[in-house]
Amino acid sequence: MAFTSTDLANVESAMVDLATGKRVVMVDVGGKTRQFQSVDLDKLQRLRTLIKADINDTAGNGFAHTVSFKDPT
Repeated sequence: MAFTSTDLANVESAMVDLATGKRVVMVDVGGKTRQFQSVDLDKLQRLRTLIKADINDTAGNGFAHTVSFKDPT
């Protein structure tokens, strides 16, 4: 799946919400909604890094990376 700038904006908005005291956020990324808590801020940071890299790679060379999410349960 190729990420979009909207996915990046959603993750960054969720990070701000968690950093400013919100306990739980819902994030839509790649057409899937995920829930994160304040203890998951590092996961959101890694996801942001992945999305940025994917957007930069896609914009730079026309290729998209395939990414899939696996729920930890």
